[in-house]
Amino acid sequence: MRFIACTLLVWITSPLSIAADLETKESLQAAVTAYLKPKLDALNTSHINIDVGSIDPRLRLKKCPEPLELDQLGNKSLSGKVNIRVRCPSASWGIFIPANIQIFEPVVISRVSLPRGSVISRQLLALREVESSSLNYSYFRDIDQVAGTEVVRPIQANSVVFTNMVQAADAIRKGDDVIIKAQVGGLSVRIKGQALQDGALGEQIQVRNTQSRRIIRAVVTGPGNVLVPM
Repeated sequence: MRFIACTLLVWITSPLSIAADLETKESLQAAVTAYLKPKLDALNTSHINIDVGSIDPRLRLKKCPEPLELDQLGNKSLSGKVNIRVRCPSASWGIFIPANIQIFEPVVISRVSLPRGSVISRQLLALREVESSSLNYSYFRDIDQVAGTEVVRPIQANSVVFTNMVQAADAIRKGDDVIIKAQVGGLSVRIKGQALQDGALGEQIQVRNTQSRRIIRAVVTGPGNVLVPM
């Protein structure tokens, strides 16, 4: 087995052949593209660019009499730089071909700069198509996922909103007057209370029954409203 160092790592044991019996650069690049495309189509993104790396023109690879065998080595993600091994077992050759995958899709950005602590309204957000494969953090694809959240890290104007930049905004603040609802079967009871903790939608917080002064735990169901789980 012989290794040739270029941009590719190759092993070749087949003899030299006339040009008509050799694999071409175009056929090898087409094989890599055909291998990657179905996998990338399943991602259901806006569009994808596949840039297959160059192949050393000095290589002489005997044309494979059966379909080429391809598999992805190293980085298994379908974005960025990947390494594809192309083999022809019957002709006793194999070659590693690099490819660069760029994925473009609409992601949520902020139209304006947003300071920490601000609550984001829909009007401050937009969708923009970007190369998401180059993003280093998780991001949002739907404006509804971001609208109503609170900024925990400052966001610059016209920049991508990453998931670590926002959190669910508190629907209730400590000290707020709340309506405590308890429901058993068809019977529903509402009493006044006071929040003893901040709470986002769906969170469980401590509240005090204003009348009895008893402290109970209840789930935040909306601004100023909590539900006692029964």
